[in-house]
Amino acid sequence: MTTHLAASTGTSLGIGATMAGLALVSWLVLILGVRGSDRLKINTRDKAGWTGLITGTLSVAAGHTWADIANGIGAIPASLIRGGAFGDPGLGGLALALTVLTFCPRWKKLVVPAVLGVAAAVAYGEAGGLWGIFVDGIRTLAGLLQDLG
Repeated sequence: MTTHLAASTGTSLGIGATMAGLALVSWLVLILGVRGSDRLKINTRDKAGWTGLITGTLSVAAGHTWADIANGIGAIPASLIRGGAFGDPGLGGLALALTVLTFCPRWKKLVVPAVLGVAAAVAYGEAGGLWGIFVDGIRTLAGLLQDLG
């Protein structure tokens, strides 16, 4: 007997998972890994930051509620950095600032670099450039695989 789970309707990637399914799995890995798990070891700032970046990228690429969650997380640090007394750094400056905040300080709680990684992924996508191309490439690849499947 085979059981198929679907996180939501969406673009199938030819592996029985949709982008929404991959976003769900990445969020589970991020939350369980940062929280502490026997099997998932996200025990350093860099692991938490990279997992956050991957989770944010997959969430934006999945669209719908996943993108809303990631964009909501991305809006919090963006509102604190942009438009302050020092002026507007632009989307690229915001993305770089979030990257520095994700990977440079010694964070006592790993949830901070994880959340900042998600926010950085959102900022990268909004700023365009290579990361925006990467997110668009994921969407295009998913569309091609759906057409094949």
